Amino acid sequence: MLFNEIKGVIFDMDGTLIDSMWVWRKIDEDFIRERGINLLPEELMGKISHLSFHETAEFFKREFMLPESVEDIKDHWNTMARHEYIHHVLLKDHALEFLEALKKKGIRMAIATSSSKELLEETIHSKGIAQYFDTIVTTDMAGKTKIEPDVYLLAAKNLGLNPREIAVFEDIPAAMIGAKKAGMVVFGVHDKFSEDKMEEILGTCHHYIHHFGELLPHLI
Repeated sequence: MLFNEIKGVIFDMDGTLIDSMWVWRKIDEDFIRERGINLLPEELMGKISHLSFHETAEFFKREFMLPESVEDIKDHWNTMARHEYIHHVLLKDHALEFLEALKKKGIRMAIATSSSKELLEETIHSKGIAQYFDTIVTTDMAGKTKIEPDVYLLAAKNLGLNPREIAVFEDIPAAMIGAKKAGMVVFGVHDKFSEDKMEEILGTCHHYIHHFGELLPHLI
């Protein structure tokens, strides 16, 4: 059984636990359009998907020669995202049932995200799932992007668990690489914004699911 030796689970937030990648695409497009740049480079999402929130703001400032400070860019993005996250973003299919099943089994849970901690906390409280998580960590807190193991190891430390006792759920291959470096079991989670990376995803993760409902029978 998949979860017999698993004592902890780490979830990515955007594109994994919640269906939110469309929000950031919209924010990126609106943000750049407001500044007179009509088109986003096609490769933009690939360049920023694994970066921390702060590093993404630094990338935008540098790439588009923006006059705002990095902190002002981050504050503006948080303001743009907050309404969408609280009112329009939904949990991924069967995510709530999966969280409840993990809790009943006594499995400790964490979120590791590249988004801001403030936005994450507001989001999980608005979705009614904050009580499931024992710790929340961000790539800004870890000081490294998700292609490195640092944020996952920080979550493991906070959970008080050996990394090899932890399963990680991610939607992009760069993050899966970091989780594998940490020595954790990696589950790829389907997201339509990652479909163009499917071959790389399947070659990186240990297991792949289209939705969390597929795993519920393994927790009975």
